[in-house]
Amino acid sequence: MKNLQTAEPIQETLRVLLQETGVSWKDSSNELGQADFVVEGTRILVAYKPLVRPADIPGLVYQLKGRISQENHPAYGVIAADFISDASRNRIRNEGLGTLDRSGNCSIRFDRVLIEVRGNPNQFRTPKENKALFAPKAQRVLRALLSPPLRSWSGTELAAVCAISPGWVSAVRKALLAQEWAKGGRKFFRVENPRQILQTWAAEDRWKQRTQVREYSSLLPKEEVCQELAREYGKGTLAFTRWTAAARRRPTTEINLVTAYVLEAPSAAFIKNTLMAREVERNGSLQLVLPTDPGVFLALQEVDGLPLVCDAQIWLDLQGAGNRAEEQAQALWEWDGFGGWNQ
Repeated sequence: MKNLQTAEPIQETLRVLLQETGVSWKDSSNELGQADFVVEGTRILVAYKPLVRPADIPGLVYQLKGRISQENHPAYGVIAADFISDASRNRIRNEGLGTLDRSGNCSIRFDRVLIEVRGNPNQFRTPKENKALFAPKAQRVLRALLSPPLRSWSGTELAAVCAISPGWVSAVRKALLAQEWAKGGRKFFRVENPRQILQTWAAEDRWKQRTQVREYSSLLPKEEVCQELAREYGKGTLAFTRWTAAARRRPTTEINLVTAYVLEAPSAAFIKNTLMAREVERNGSLQLVLPTDPGVFLALQEVDGLPLVCDAQIWLDLQGAGNRAEEQAQALWEWDGFGGWNQ
């Protein structure tokens, strides 16, 4: 390892793992001052980075295999990091190398040695790049990029459409390229793996932190509530989501609960006289959602005359919503028309 001070925590993680396995091992340093280990007569060469991005893997593999070829004794390479995703772990293993993260998850396989640890909670699961990638303003860029059909966008075009600075677009572009979730250059780029982006986005999403929900009980049928809301709100200020939107994209489970984002809360007169509703704490038939960021109104779609959020947002909003939302989300996920990405 080139930076021993930075790499020391990962070294200690490997020491603990080796002690627990009962294999014969010892610390070893080569003439370059790189701290490695000898296990059952084989030198374990460790290449460490705090974060291993997919784009980093070819260079790390090349570097490590070069070190292995220079050894005069049997050697095996391990790529180590504070965090390694499952996809990156599989790619590294397919190259014949091992992996190790600071939480003790590892895959080390050579000769008669097999050390496989999975499932340890990863304290380094969320890289800083992901936090920036899924910040509210960055999410605006993702909604545009994930709108059908998938196409190349320029930074200038995205900044204008999403009403954000070019700097935000640049940050999103760099993060997507680093994860190999997009292809392109400085001027134009497009997403390449929309489902992986969406799954990672869902892991970072916090519904309660980005919304303020007002719940109502209405005497009107669900369809009439939807139509009245559509008549009340202007273009770009109302968007149905969750069960209401999912049922219009791909009907599965019928839920008599209307959920819609609104740019502003409706008047008390509209609630009482038009919707024939009253505000309740829970178990209502209508949820009006005030978003912390108006970006949810980007990339809207219209179905049966009603404005819906984009498919990616519908799927995100269904996560953890209860009332059989998981069934709706799974039905969307398995549908060929989901996202419009096959157009």
